[in-house]
Amino acid sequence: MALSVLGRLRGGAFLAPTLHELLSAAPFDRAGRGLVTDLSYGVARRMIELDAVLAPLLKRPDRLPPTVMDALRLGAFEVVHRGTPPYAAVDAWVGIVKREAPGLAGLVNAVLRRVAPLPAGGPSHTAAALRTSLPVWLYERFGTALGARASEAAEAMLEPEPLWLTAFDPAARTALEADAAGVAAYGPARPGRPGSLRVMAPMSVDRLAAFTSGLVQPQNPASLQVALLLDPPPGARVLDLASGRGVKSAVLAALGADVCAVELDPRRSAAAERNLRRLGLRVRHVSADLTRPLDVAPALHVLLDAPCSGTGTLRGHPEIKLRLTPEGVAAAAETQARMLETAAAVVAPGGVLQYAVCALTPEEGTEVVARFLASSHGRGFAAESFELPLPTHAAEHGRYTLPLEGLDGFYVARLRRAA
Repeated sequence: MALSVLGRLRGGAFLAPTLHELLSAAPFDRAGRGLVTDLSYGVARRMIELDAVLAPLLKRPDRLPPTVMDALRLGAFEVVHRGTPPYAAVDAWVGIVKREAPGLAGLVNAVLRRVAPLPAGGPSHTAAALRTSLPVWLYERFGTALGARASEAAEAMLEPEPLWLTAFDPAARTALEADAAGVAAYGPARPGRPGSLRVMAPMSVDRLAAFTSGLVQPQNPASLQVALLLDPPPGARVLDLASGRGVKSAVLAALGADVCAVELDPRRSAAAERNLRRLGLRVRHVSADLTRPLDVAPALHVLLDAPCSGTGTLRGHPEIKLRLTPEGVAAAAETQARMLETAAAVVAPGGVLQYAVCALTPEEGTEVVARFLASSHGRGFAAESFELPLPTHAAEHGRYTLPLEGLDGFYVARLRRAA
């Protein structure tokens, strides 16, 4: 099953929906599902490092059938990182390769018996990038954004992601404790405001009573805090731009705001509306292209969580780093710049424009905001300082949330328009 998942990734599929589809149809118990998930995510997160581990043991890895190369990666991950006894990992993967490519079972046997962790590298960017399984160019971008904390952040995203749920009701924790093996609050809890829970659940989220009754929503705490930072008073009109599937819209509506969610893809808006009905919340939806002027009335509270490279979410979406290019980041930054100009035009005098991306590349964060403030569109706007109840790193005009403790990495800036 894990070999099949990696094959689909090579074909351009995304990891999370692929796993969900295949495991939903598989007769596995909880342990089997956990093993497939751990192997699939583990290899996707560490593929660059695993290829470096295997390279000295293979004369021409580029000539191997892709399925055999994936089997070698999976076997190496078991030996190097998962702690599987080498004899067991070798026996399992040689047996699978005998069925997939019988003539190469001997090679797989020889390689996996010799596989060993990478030797400790020096302080160079190349060594650090291999150690954290990132392309060198992307590790260098992390260094520009996060300074001395880049390596810590990159290493943290190699670890599994907890199940994070946003609780919309105080009854959520009691309901979860009836179904889950462990429930713990993350961060400060304020009465009447949604809060984050870290949950150990023996079943999928959609089967939890707290989910089906509309008490909780899957959401990373960093994403929740980006929404809460906007802090609209009850009844305030809020524009949630590039609202996607509406998770932040739901948080803002739960605060009592009058939310208008603007999204280009009507399918996402439809999914958001279904989820809002489950949560018992109301949001108005508008379909619009945010790279063009927006025909809505200005508001005092505007959130733009712009589409981005997603490099702050590599823990949960490791396939991103295997496909992303510097050109892709540059293209995303150009789109974000146009969207920020559109957002600025619908901020009422004295209002706040909050810009966020779940990316740790400076082109999409500090550079987009700096260009905006230096342009004619940014006249009358000034960056505001702020704090978040999360591990953060100060940046020009804003802050990065650090992807530690199972969190996602965001860049956030608050821009106040002059009254």
